[in-house]
Amino acid sequence: MQIEISKDTSRKIEEASKVLGIKRNNIIDRAILVYLDSIQKQLELKKEMKLWDELSDEALVNFEKSL
Repeated sequence: MQIEISKDTSRKIEEASKVLGIKRNNIIDRAILVYLDSIQKQLELKKEMKLWDELSDEALVNFEKSL
């Protein structure tokens, strides 16, 4: 797979590669994994909020039925 990145990003990756002694591909792979982990946590939170909203709706309907 090929991905195009900006010159500025490429320069930052190259600097990190030299300082850390890690291959460019490994830095890019690690960065993507960290980003995907962050997105996964946001998705889990979004799902949880949706479930809470559904539970709240259900509780309100049940309350109205009890009146």
